[in-house]
Amino acid sequence: MPCMVISGALLFAGAGCTGIGVNLTTAQPLDVNINMKLDVYQHADAAVQKKIAAATTDIPVDIQTRRQNRMGEVQVLKNSRTIGENHLGLLEIRDMPPGEYGDYAKQTVDAENSDRTAIMQQISKKDNLPLAKVQEQEADLAFKRAFNGEWIEPLQTDGTRKWVQKGQEN
Repeated sequence: MPCMVISGALLFAGAGCTGIGVNLTTAQPLDVNINMKLDVYQHADAAVQKKIAAATTDIPVDIQTRRQNRMGEVQVLKNSRTIGENHLGLLEIRDMPPGEYGDYAKQTVDAENSDRTAIMQQISKKDNLPLAKVQEQEADLAFKRAFNGEWIEPLQTDGTRKWVQKGQEN
């Protein structure tokens, strides 16, 4: 008896599926729209990495730690186009937010600039370079590291400085 019930159930289930047709074709071809972002990084060779490591060994650990801890906050302010990299290798507030957020932005920029200035003074002394030359080198490095859309203050062909968003320097 159980065999008959199972056989009947299988027969019934099989009969129910044979009458349904499923059309898998489309009237028009599928349109696929894909947006991608590709970031390409060039890593320095071992000699350059050793030079960078040697240059940073003289920087006090507390300054390095403070700058690392502040890096995310600085990037958020850059992304919001509140601050930019000026020609002295320092941050500058471009659009002061109102209220407490403006106070926070000013404190963050002042703290970062204080640490950057200490580092540049140390490099100037160590390499026997004028501070202005070190500032120029640091500004050039900051401009190169900036992401498209961030504010920078590069030297123009006529010798003046002008605030522009990276990628739109024309």
